[in-house]
Amino acid sequence: MRKRLLAVLSLPLFLLALVPLANASNVFGGQWPALPQGEGPGVGEIWGELPNGMRYAIVPTDSASEAVSLRLMVAAGRAQEEKGKAGVADLLADLSNYGSKGVNREQLVRFKLSNGMDPHSRAFTEVDLNHTVYRIDLEEPNPASVDISVGLLHEFVASPLLDETIFAEAKARLDYFAGLGQSRHEPKQAVVERVLLRSSQYSKAGDAQLKESVPNIGLADVERYWSTWYKANRMVLIVTGVVDAAAVEDVVKSKFGGLAASSETRPLPAKDNKFRSGGDLEIADAPSSTAGLWITKVTEVGSLFERSAELEYYLLDFIGRVAQSYATDSERLPNSVIEVYGDRLALSVNRRGPVVSLLEQLLSADKAVHRLAEYGVSKEDLEVAKSEYLSLRYSYDMEASAKQWAPLVADRLVRSVTHQIPFRYGAKLSDFVQGVVSGITHENVRARCAQLFREKELSYYLELPKGFPLGTKAINKRLKAMRKSYDFTWERAGEADQDWNFGSGFGSGGMVESTEIVRFEEYPVLKYEFANNLRMNLIRSDAFQGRVQMMVSFGNGTSDFENANPAFEAMLRTLMLKTKIGNGVEAPTISEVLKAKGIENLEAGVTKDHLYWSGVGRDASDLDDFFSVVVLWMVTGKLDKAAYEDEIENMEKMVERSLDKNSSVKLDTMLHNSDDRLRSFFLSEDVEALEFASMQEWLAGVRNKAYIEVTVVGDVMPRTVLRDVRKSFGSAPARTGKVLQPRHGKPVKWGEAGVVRDTFEMTGNMGNITLLFPQVAEKSCASDRLGSVLAPLFEEHLRQAMADRPVWAGNLSVESVGHQMIPLSNAIKVRLFCPSEDAEEAEALLLEAAASFEASLREPLLVAAERAAVLGLKRISRSQSALVGLFKQSQGKPKTLGCVMDLLENGFGLSFEDYQTIVQKQFSGENVRGVSLMPAK
Repeated sequence: MRKRLLAVLSLPLFLLALVPLANASNVFGGQWPALPQGEGPGVGEIWGELPNGMRYAIVPTDSASEAVSLRLMVAAGRAQEEKGKAGVADLLADLSNYGSKGVNREQLVRFKLSNGMDPHSRAFTEVDLNHTVYRIDLEEPNPASVDISVGLLHEFVASPLLDETIFAEAKARLDYFAGLGQSRHEPKQAVVERVLLRSSQYSKAGDAQLKESVPNIGLADVERYWSTWYKANRMVLIVTGVVDAAAVEDVVKSKFGGLAASSETRPLPAKDNKFRSGGDLEIADAPSSTAGLWITKVTEVGSLFERSAELEYYLLDFIGRVAQSYATDSERLPNSVIEVYGDRLALSVNRRGPVVSLLEQLLSADKAVHRLAEYGVSKEDLEVAKSEYLSLRYSYDMEASAKQWAPLVADRLVRSVTHQIPFRYGAKLSDFVQGVVSGITHENVRARCAQLFREKELSYYLELPKGFPLGTKAINKRLKAMRKSYDFTWERAGEADQDWNFGSGFGSGGMVESTEIVRFEEYPVLKYEFANNLRMNLIRSDAFQGRVQMMVSFGNGTSDFENANPAFEAMLRTLMLKTKIGNGVEAPTISEVLKAKGIENLEAGVTKDHLYWSGVGRDASDLDDFFSVVVLWMVTGKLDKAAYEDEIENMEKMVERSLDKNSSVKLDTMLHNSDDRLRSFFLSEDVEALEFASMQEWLAGVRNKAYIEVTVVGDVMPRTVLRDVRKSFGSAPARTGKVLQPRHGKPVKWGEAGVVRDTFEMTGNMGNITLLFPQVAEKSCASDRLGSVLAPLFEEHLRQAMADRPVWAGNLSVESVGHQMIPLSNAIKVRLFCPSEDAEEAEALLLEAAASFEASLREPLLVAAERAAVLGLKRISRSQSALVGLFKQSQGKPKTLGCVMDLLENGFGLSFEDYQTIVQKQFSGENVRGVSLMPAK
């Protein structure tokens, strides 16, 4: 805003006149500090325990954006609820989203926005069987924010908002979502126990149980639960990030030192050890419509604070990820499949999905574990997996990441407390993981696989929707029959070399005509332009070690193709990865070649902005491989007619069978029938309009004439990128295609203002109301991104208007949408799912709230929302894909990078009065375009 204001939130905090018990012991128990064997706290760390038994850990880290994360753990979850009162723990946690006795809703929203948090996310609390976690994540906090956050957490647990009106709203929301059967409120630990144990008293602790009991819960039940279990010696506070640990400790002592301890000091319940037997297959009813399967091996290791057990944990984590990747046919290592349960580790290869594909998934997973038991991991796969596991140190991985990002370190500390896993982070964790991987050999992995994946050692557990026609005997019989047909020919044959070397399609050369260097946040951005109209961008950053992201972009996408439609884009996205390169009948596809060369996360496609190839390499040596394969596609790549015809058939079936054809597709068509460029779904007529010859002709024009832009993000020397670009593209013919920008395109055509009503065929009575509020401000960098400021404020205003309709509020979404290559296509999109009988009332409420939005604006909230939008722009620098995205349009035009940099430097440049004027126009009845689409009676 024009007035450069720094909003500091002052919160009145209640002080409780409670007398703590002397030297109460913390019920979480376990080792404290939760540090590896023989290691003490790092420099600046403080691990403490108050006389009332509350523990705290303050771990300063060198976190991006000076971030600070706080986690308050309370040893109270679903297991502590009274019989017949399931849901009390969730309700109490949810009340914190409304504020507390000392903090009202507006103050809380303003605080979250100004510190980069989504005020409408329900991710700030998590309820498990034996604990609840409250989360706060601050980005670029002002000096007072950390102290305020500690005070907020104190408020949530010491002075919850036990208000009848708010409680009724929270209760109605919980009752509704529990009834959807989507396992939203199923404790993670309950799933673990259901999979591992022969029986568990918490196996039913899911949404169905909540739906049954929530109507019987009163506010007095919540208050009794809170007063019984929310005690100091049942709490652990964690603070990580850029903090003064001593100063934070003083605040912790001041705020939490007066909390009372519980007279109940017994530790949390011990884990059950009645595990499922190896070789068994058991089927149970699924808690939702989704099927699931787990193939599990349980290994006893003892305390993970013994170094040998900790090493075993990481070895099993590595093997488990490889097994899961085999079972899911994934090219990358997935997330960890290891669960810590007491003194045991459970490795569970698992799948979830539609019941129609369950048997296929079961056979795939079963074949994977049999393959591992007999042949282990091939030497080639093992080296790739080891490299990938090491690269996890530079990602956001709970087990292996060495990133010192405050949220990651805080969540790892939570896991250390709940699962008793030694806490490591930063360089110490990186060195430890390096040591683990260096000790992994082909021989010991094969020996461990033979032990872990023997058929008689594994338990099979399946969850199927009620009424599934096959039982345990039938599935067992089918498994045994299929095992006889497993084909391991390749494994028996030994290692195979699938490396393709094609060379480059163009000669090396190419002169750089211009160079520009700018800075985006802390990173230098080098922009080069070659004599043949090729452009290159390098964002050099050491924040993504072990990963180099590359993109080669062509032309203007479908913006310069008159007959393009959503089916055209969908078809090309599929065919590009199947394109054969090289010569001969046996020529490999481009995806096969790049995979063999170690390029990961391969993507290809065409949008309104560009046709593109992108991938991730491990270091600078992968640049040449990636570029040379793209060049070969330019020279020899051809669409496969048979693949095209197969895809046409698939698309026709998709149109016929799509569950969305009567709802989402219809809505998309009705909203955007005045401008086909805005449509997301393709229709049967779109598929019928496709022509193989015209697609080939268009692609040939792109390869021969469209300008090329190369973008690289990673820790790569400029001379290396220049060398590889010259070698691959430097002598390519000069690009003569026109460079389109948004100003070349026709402005968006919106339909007539108003709301159109229609019906569609489906079971059930839930429909949706979708409203668009198009941009009214003149096109500019600030105007095009104004939705990121207004959307959260409008959503808050709508939620306040729906205070007495909590189910509506729970089914509401508000977002900013638009296409930069389509002028003036930005809009605020509101979508509300509601029963058909509520449609008229819901539509009226939405329109009335839109009309009153301007009157609801408050300058402090606008300041906070602007700051949240700016923090969102700054997050771009912490994501490789987002950084690449800055250059995905028309050779960096319309200067997307420049717009972002301008906003970061100068802000949005609007006064409070400017906002009022814009909001009054944009959210008026004359500007709304909407559709109310309800089920036909």
